[in-house]
Amino acid sequence: MRKPGEIIAGLCFLAIGIGFTVGAVKLRIGAPTEPQPGFFPFWDGVILIALSAVFLFQAWGGRAGESHAFGRLGGPAVVVLALILYVAAMETVGYVITTALLSAVVLKVLETKPRVLVLMSLILAVASYLIFDRLLGVTLPRGLLAAFF
Repeated sequence: MRKPGEIIAGLCFLAIGIGFTVGAVKLRIGAPTEPQPGFFPFWDGVILIALSAVFLFQAWGGRAGESHAFGRLGGPAVVVLALILYVAAMETVGYVITTALLSAVVLKVLETKPRVLVLMSLILAVASYLIFDRLLGVTLPRGLLAAFF
């Protein structure tokens, strides 16, 4: 039996995947040997589109699976909104700041202690910047911190 909620959820994830790919193309994708800032978000969007298509196909045929009640919807909604803002603000604000903020939002939703949240967000943002920009040569948006890098 088809469940409209599952079809709507599949369409929402499909739209998010399309948004990721469009945003990534605007950031420049590059090639596997020379990835640009949009390379990984592009492939994340492509994977999300493919998984959404499979889910929609199953939901349309009534085979999407057993429904289970789950916790609050506020947390996932906040993370999805944070991801949308992350992609929209990265070019202007910069990779390090937006990644730290996104990490903080996700860790807050996961109910991480404040001190751990701040420390892990900063470590993740700076470490991933150093790995991708400095070691791998991927050009990441510097944004507001351009004077320091």
